[in-house]
Amino acid sequence: MAEKRASRVVDMSQKTEKLWATLSSSGVVSGEAPDMESSESPWYVKALLAFSGWLASILLFGFLAAGFESILDNSFAALIVGSMMISGAYALLRLPKNEFVEHIGLALSLAGQALIAWTIFKAFDNVNEYAFSWMLVALLQIFLAIIMPNFVHRAFSSYLSAFAFSMSLMDAGVPYIFSSVVMFVVAWLWLNEFRYTRHSKKIRAIAYGLVLALVQLKGSVLFGGAWHLTDSKTVLWVQPWMGEVLASVVMLYVVWQLLQKYRQHLSNRIVVMALVGAFFVCAASLEAIGITVGIVIMLLGFSASNRVLLGIGVAALLFYISAYYYLLDITLLDKSLTLLIIGLVLLVARWLMLRIVSAVEEKGHA
Repeated sequence: MAEKRASRVVDMSQKTEKLWATLSSSGVVSGEAPDMESSESPWYVKALLAFSGWLASILLFGFLAAGFESILDNSFAALIVGSMMISGAYALLRLPKNEFVEHIGLALSLAGQALIAWTIFKAFDNVNEYAFSWMLVALLQIFLAIIMPNFVHRAFSSYLSAFAFSMSLMDAGVPYIFSSVVMFVVAWLWLNEFRYTRHSKKIRAIAYGLVLALVQLKGSVLFGGAWHLTDSKTVLWVQPWMGEVLASVVMLYVVWQLLQKYRQHLSNRIVVMALVGAFFVCAASLEAIGITVGIVIMLLGFSASNRVLLGIGVAALLFYISAYYYLLDITLLDKSLTLLIIGLVLLVARWLMLRIVSAVEEKGHA
């Protein structure tokens, strides 16, 4: 039985290498072939082991809680203990894949990160340099997202890095542009996902964490009132519309990169219509905050045939459009007329796109 399974694995490996060589010779992919992924446990086994790992971690931290008070009073001791916890988590996560050990490592790493973050904020508390403290936390999370050999840990660290980065910019008086910066990083990662095949898993984990952070940060801006945020720390030259303008630039960049990826020339009518449509969407986003984020995530998911990313983009777009509709300070009749007009415009745009695409295909076949 074991021999049959081993021969089956070898056969699959040979087929994978042959397929990769064919795709590489055709110019579809580049670089070395990615490693074959091993079969995973069923979801209910993962859930049970995850629960057991976190329960064991909570009991372990309960025994250590008595000594935490003295550790928190000493910044150097907290830094050392936190670093040791993260190092221990790294060692656990490098072991052969086991959900129980994996979640113990995650809990251990989170506790160590909390101690280090406590040390950072305590060190700069007297000078009120919270922007610098948040930036250090963001750099710590970026470092962990790169080195930690675990998908969930990388996604969570990248999420925390985006959150800490946004808090740093807000405390520095630049509260409107953090989501656009995160949006550009997300776009670049997904556009280059298959360029670095040896690091595709790492890129995908970091990109997923940043996508979730982007959706959450944009939603907090929309409902938290950061769009109209003005306080004594806000820099005078930074205006609320700058964030949406930067997001529009990122969207145009994504559209252009995708057109270049599929070797579309500027003389093509479809390219012109795509750029004009993207420009109108960007103009609408100045009033309806967040729709560029949803559309960019949808475009990235569709271009990569990533259903999870595409689903996140659709959900985000529906959320932002619904929020805009809910927050409109007009009557229900006017809202209904607005939805009717938008629906008619979208149907006409779809009809035009289908006619143009079919005409181009017929011309190509001729």
